Amino acid sequence: MPESLKLRADSSPILVCFGDSLTAGYQVQAETGMPLPDTPYSGFLQEWLGTRGRVSVKGICGETTSDMAMRFSRDVVDVVPSYTVILGGTNDLGWGVAPSTIITNLERFYTLALDAGIQPVGVTVPSLRAEGVGTGALPAWLRSHLQSRLELNRLITERCQRRHMPCVDLFQATSEGSSCLLALHFSSDGLHLNAAGYRTFARLVWNEVFADRFGVCPDLPSESIG
Repeated sequence: MPESLKLRADSSPILVCFGDSLTAGYQVQAETGMPLPDTPYSGFLQEWLGTRGRVSVKGICGETTSDMAMRFSRDVVDVVPSYTVILGGTNDLGWGVAPSTIITNLERFYTLALDAGIQPVGVTVPSLRAEGVGTGALPAWLRSHLQSRLELNRLITERCQRRHMPCVDLFQATSEGSSCLLALHFSSDGLHLNAAGYRTFARLVWNEVFADRFGVCPDLPSESIG
């Protein structure tokens, strides 16, 4: 652990949630497809933390990791939080950007954070699903998108392990069975999470960032923590 993190161990933790629409908490109504009020996972974390720490959300809808690179220093490094949770790559994949390019950008964020004495937390990108697609054979385009996500997530996990960084496996926690599709009960549009999905995201982050200091996530009974 960097010395600066040790020095901050006795102060209130400050967490910056950095990313795109999945960090901003964007969600839509299933019946109409109309946007609902944002429900960022940071809001759940702040509720559970109360006065013990401050959580800041820095998520901008539609951004790629290249866009995010333009503001990482301002939104994270200059703030000097204890931790930053970094989720990016979904929009890159939508534009056909190669996982190898995305991980290069994400690694830059990890390095900048560590050099500033900030503990980065990696996050795997969640899956997706398409309307009308069941448990049978998936269309070729959807298989391709899933493979890109799996490859990017493999790289994210590998880099986090190499740097001894925490890593939140959001893909695994929100996908269903062997299909690897985004679970229906965690999304209403097949791409973004719903309130249940963002709440699950918050629980995962709590377990990686706050559990050692504050114990079991207040949103879960103690027997649910493995």
